Amino acid sequence: MKKFRFSLDKVLEYKRQVLGLMKSELSRLQLKLRETAKKIEDINREFEANSKSLTAKMRNGMPSHTIAVYKDYLGRLNRRAISLAEERKKIANAMAAKQKEIVKMNSDISGLERLRDKQLGEYHAEEIKEQELFIEEFVSHTANRRAV
Repeated sequence: MKKFRFSLDKVLEYKRQVLGLMKSELSRLQLKLRETAKKIEDINREFEANSKSLTAKMRNGMPSHTIAVYKDYLGRLNRRAISLAEERKKIANAMAAKQKEIVKMNSDISGLERLRDKQLGEYHAEEIKEQELFIEEFVSHTANRRAV
């Protein structure tokens, strides 16, 4: 009997490769999310430190132009933090979408594997029937030879 060959093997292999790429992309997005969160944290720390410094310097008396420079800088830090928070939200949304794609691809792969296993089971059942038929024919042929 010929060897078992799953007709959708190439499709299954392709889907597995695509799944690997999707998982790599998800990992890259997770790394980017962590980096963005760290940047936000760093900016918030810097904002806090400069805000405290400004408050302390204002108590001791400080020229108005220096106060304006501090406030401008703090405003830029705040805008940067807001921008990074929006970027973090976009990355999180992209991660959620990628996770849905991965779940769907896993489902597709699982379906193909179940189909392959079913076909393999049918192949083995047919192979057993053929072997039994061969044995029956051999036995009957041998019995006929002895009878003659």
